[in-house]
Amino acid sequence: MHDAWVVERGFLRALPDPRPDTTRHTEARISRDGFCRVGNVDYSVPPGLAGRRVQIRISLHQVVVHLEGHEIAHHTRSYVPADVVLSPKHARALRLAREARSRLKDAGVEVPEIDLTRYDRVFNLAEAGSVGGGS
Repeated sequence: MHDAWVVERGFLRALPDPRPDTTRHTEARISRDGFCRVGNVDYSVPPGLAGRRVQIRISLHQVVVHLEGHEIAHHTRSYVPADVVLSPKHARALRLAREARSRLKDAGVEVPEIDLTRYDRVFNLAEAGSVGGGS
């Protein structure tokens, strides 16, 4: 085996400097739960972007997500099948958003009904007796 390596080594050339860019570029849509899928791994993005199309740069070690030219997520690349990579910052923002939604829901804020009769008077609909006006 050692002899084969010595022979093969004589035919190999040095790697070019700088080395070629092996970064892959792709696009994906953000899922409802705030992740973008690269391969079979889900990477978190800030909440509130569901359905948006993002650009993703994938290297051997990193996954970087951009939205409209701005970096919105940066993760260490995972090679674990069906893995979920969640940034602590994204998890905190998601938790805060859920808590705020819950507080609004539990607050029982009532919105008063708006009296639209003033518009009827402005457009003389009260005298006409009907909206369509009939001929």
